[in-house]
Amino acid sequence: MKHFLFTALFLALAGILHAQHSVVLKTGEKVKGVVIALNDDVLTIYVNREPKEIHLRDVSSIFFDEYVPYDGTLNDDTPVKRIKSLDGAYVVEYQIKDRDMTLAPRLSNATQKKGTVVVEVLVNRAGTVIKAKSGVTGSTTSDEYLLTKAEYACKGVQFSEHMTGPLETSGLITIHY
Repeated sequence: MKHFLFTALFLALAGILHAQHSVVLKTGEKVKGVVIALNDDVLTIYVNREPKEIHLRDVSSIFFDEYVPYDGTLNDDTPVKRIKSLDGAYVVEYQIKDRDMTLAPRLSNATQKKGTVVVEVLVNRAGTVIKAKSGVTGSTTSDEYLLTKAEYACKGVQFSEHMTGPLETSGLITIHY
């Protein structure tokens, strides 16, 4: 019986310590828990697994207590990783913090043009490239064909997900034609 009570107490304390939301009332009181719903100006928050309803007129602020260790910008100390393109003809280098490339770009070059194209990418938490811009610093070519092909290919790249990271993470993909 003591073991059960200790376990129940431990789980209750763990729930308090790892609350996902903090609701600050106009009285100054701070309520920590998990916000479940907002219906008809009534906020439903679960505190210690028990629902508590708070009228929105009594709420001053709601905070999301998610810790994000960095802001998503590319750091100078981020290592350069390499992977072969889907067709296997090119080596692709990439730099992005806390991610691995899970789906390499499909590259092709129907011309004999050569050069290095650096593409700046913006990746969401799920690992999907949501924005790509080719020709950034480090590129050795200004050829429109190579820049367009590289940018289009990088939009199809997939990275590993990082659900506790920032909403968007920036990185670089380098393609050597």
